[in-house]
Amino acid sequence: MSRPDVIIAGGGVIGLMTGFALARAGVRAIVVDSGMPAATDAAAGMLAPSFEGALRKAGDDLAAFGRRSLAAWPQLAALLAERTGVDCDFAKGVLSAAFDETEAAAFEAGHEGGEVLGREAVLALEPFLSPRVVAGRYSEEDGQVDPRRVRAALLRAFQQDGGRLLRERTIVEIRTVNGRMDGVTLSDGERIGAGAVIVATGARLPALVDAASGGALRPLLPEGALFPVKGEALALARPAGGPRRVVRTKGAYLCPKSDGRIVVGATEIAGDWSLTTDDARVKALRRGAVSAFAALEAAPEIARWAGLRPATQDAAPIIGPALGADGVILALGCYRNGILLAPATADAVAGLVCDGRMDPLIAAFSAARFNPLGVS
Repeated sequence: MSRPDVIIAGGGVIGLMTGFALARAGVRAIVVDSGMPAATDAAAGMLAPSFEGALRKAGDDLAAFGRRSLAAWPQLAALLAERTGVDCDFAKGVLSAAFDETEAAAFEAGHEGGEVLGREAVLALEPFLSPRVVAGRYSEEDGQVDPRRVRAALLRAFQQDGGRLLRERTIVEIRTVNGRMDGVTLSDGERIGAGAVIVATGARLPALVDAASGGALRPLLPEGALFPVKGEALALARPAGGPRRVVRTKGAYLCPKSDGRIVVGATEIAGDWSLTTDDARVKALRRGAVSAFAALEAAPEIARWAGLRPATQDAAPIIGPALGADGVILALGCYRNGILLAPATADAVAGLVCDGRMDPLIAAFSAARFNPLGVS
């Protein structure tokens, strides 16, 4: 195998989006994909920075980063469709619905983005929504994609531009010599050298191996800095009386897809690495969906699943150079917003690789903020 310029650990949307950005810039890149379920596979595909509490919790920099990434999606989806023939199912419009005065008061207080709507305006947008609705907030700029289609389109475009994919393998070690990345070791024992390694493995991390110290292992991040938050969801067959766009309620969110599914989610269980679903929790999601749209009572269940969101202690992603390992770049911890943040993350990482350009917005996402936990 010829030596690549960059090796990307992780074949989810962050890894493939970064690979596509680099390949378009003429960088020789390899994506190493474990074949294990990725957060991408489990995601609903919402692009809704106006309504994501996690973005607001993490501060102004992440909110601005989310808005920038959202702005890139329309052109990106069109480009991928033109290049690959894969429609990413990009659609605009997200409605958050309130079913009591307490929820409506939160809308008026400005805890979410978008335009505040009265009951009649909400029902004009979603005529099959429960008549119990009191008010809503609506953003025409927010929207959704189908993550599975996005992943397929990115892989095809990446390979069209000369990128290579290694399937069913993982990077188990990143080798360093005197603090500089020297290459990687794969799960089958193969070693590959490269100029840089981008770690986009979600909640799972390879280890650093220091060849100069006899193969001593050390973590890329301190314990607890990155952890999984399991999420469960289900898909229902889309009836005539279902939602027309993404609808968010206190009990569930509903994302209607053009293939006839409605994705309903999602639970949050921190620290759970399993990919099993709990029947009681999934039934609660369905009740939340039916409470909003009565027609879903009889809708057949198509599938249910679980995925792992890569979360951090401060709800912000980790994007930028790893500490103490020159040539290693992290693109992790996007939590509930990996699909949304993928374009801006890929652009920021590509800037670092191609010309050393540090996007000012990602300074707040540096791994250096975990220094108090003992990273040297």
